[in-house]
Amino acid sequence: MANDFRTAMLRRRSYYGIGSTSPVSDDEIRDIVNYAVLYTPSAFNSQSARVVLLLGDEHGKLWEIVREALRKIVPADYFQPTDAKVSSFAAGRGTVLFYEDGGVIKDLQTNFPLYADMMPGFSENSSGML
Repeated sequence: MANDFRTAMLRRRSYYGIGSTSPVSDDEIRDIVNYAVLYTPSAFNSQSARVVLLLGDEHGKLWEIVREALRKIVPADYFQPTDAKVSSFAAGRGTVLFYEDGGVIKDLQTNFPLYADMMPGFSENSSGML
């Protein structure tokens, strides 16, 4: 897995023609995401990162929710480019949503008051690494 990951990093590029096919299986995608979450460093080993991996129908449902939410706030005259961008993301194989568990951060702030004001920044750094 390490060499595959390194090779992928070396070949990484931004793709704007996102498609639903992948040389990597869904199971491998899950394994890679789980591995990254488990081994990405975090302040005080807090492991505050959370990930939601959406593949297949769940991926499509998310982007329809996004489309409809944006339709409510983007003026109709300007919606076409927004709709096109959402469609480009929806055309992909899946979506990975990253977030931080705020409860973990609050617990750290309580348990380590000397560092309380730095905990949100530590969390942000961990999210960036992930």
